[in-house]
Amino acid sequence: MRYSAYGNTHVGKVRDHNEDSFFVSDEGGFFIVADGMGGLAAGEVASKIAKDTIAKALKKDGQSATPYDRILRDAFEAANAKVREALVENPSARGMGSTCVVLAFRDSDFYIAYVGDSRIYLFRNGHLKQITRDHSYVEELFLRGLITAEEKVDHPYKSSITRYIGHADKIEVDITSGPLANDDVFLLCSDGLSGEVTDAIMEDVLKSSPDMKEGVEKLITLALEHGGNDNVSVVAVKVEKKKPGFFKKFFNW
Repeated sequence: MRYSAYGNTHVGKVRDHNEDSFFVSDEGGFFIVADGMGGLAAGEVASKIAKDTIAKALKKDGQSATPYDRILRDAFEAANAKVREALVENPSARGMGSTCVVLAFRDSDFYIAYVGDSRIYLFRNGHLKQITRDHSYVEELFLRGLITAEEKVDHPYKSSITRYIGHADKIEVDITSGPLANDDVFLLCSDGLSGEVTDAIMEDVLKSSPDMKEGVEKLITLALEHGGNDNVSVVAVKVEKKKPGFFKKFFNW
């Protein structure tokens, strides 16, 4: 699998420290964005624990015969256990935790695993689609038909998440997979981007920026120009080459 990838993070224009973490692998074919919470240094600690623990697990088991969804689930469970241990050691960090999204390539497929409201998008055939679902109170209201898509945007509880690493002893991770297509671009981000920049604008940036570094830097700049109210982290990954006729179309757009 050949791909090009680039990631970056920015503290934003309001926060005084960055609680986000991200990881871009050169050869392992996996990518992570984690958004910490908990105040002071707690969020920064939680996101780093999540990122480091998951990255270590995926590096170790990358060539394992174990089903990859099991590998991902075990990695998230290990990260959750480590954050919970850190809470026991430091009771003053009550509420410490982290969202996390992971993209991984395995043979000709992609896998995504996630908890919280950080997101993964897929840009395919000129169209951008969110392929994760926010684990948030507002998203639950929307799915139940109690609010509209428009009401989600400025809802007073839009930052209230229902799942995250460190929340409880048991963690529920959403995992899915699908076949890759040539020129697929995956976008991983914290809500510092998705909370400031619309999906339509993200799509326009990816259409006009085939270089991953250029696209990521444009998106971060736009997040800052639209307010920069949170830390913003973005990772973009482009599938570069395939064998003719090998991949199948995954989404009907």
